Parts: sequence; structure tokens; C-alpha cells
Amino acid sequence: MSTFAVVALLGLAVLKIADLLEDYVPGLARFNALLTFALAVGAAVGLDYSMFKAWHISVPDVWMGPWFTGFVIGGMATVWRVAFGYLGSSEGKSAEERHPQRPRVAA
Repeated sequence: MSTFAVVALLGLAVLKIADLLEDYVPGLARFNALLTFALAVGAAVGLDYSMFKAWHISVPDVWMGPWFTGFVIGGMATVWRVAFGYLGSSEGKSAEERHPQRPRVAA
């Protein structure tokens, strides 16, 4: 159960860091998903954390565990964004909704 909590809280941390970067560098809002998953994979690989190793699930190669865990953390960041949006917080809004003065580039 603690492995799930670690993944969930890392997802929350990645969401907040991505939001912070998007606030300070407005051009990054266009690449929200890429930024979120890059931060998540970077965090998991940097920490050398694999949820598969914690749950005793074998993966074909050792390097795949942290990378796949990073993608799960990135997905969990999206879950946090939706949960905040459901609860009515402005944290759940997309970058375009949080910064309406910026024009949208693509439809």
C-alpha cells in the first residue's frame, strides 16, 4: 500500500512542479502533457524508483522499471488534475483556463 502512496504523492509533486513551470514560462503551457511526463519519468529515473520492484513484479530489463513507473506517475498527475477540477479548485484547470489572456495557438 505504501508503494501506491509513493506513486500518488509523486504524481501530485509532478503536477505542482509542472504548474509552477507553466506559470513562470508561459510557452510551456502548449506542451503540458509532454512536460508532465518528462518530469515524471525524470523523477522516477533520478530516484531509481520502480513500483514493479516494490511489488515483486518482474520486468524484462532492470532499466524498464523506473521508466514505466515514471509513466504511471505521469498518469497519476493527470488523475490529480481531474480530482482538483472535480472538487472545484482552480488547480484542476488546464493552463489555457488558468491563463485566459494568452491566445490558443491550435484549435
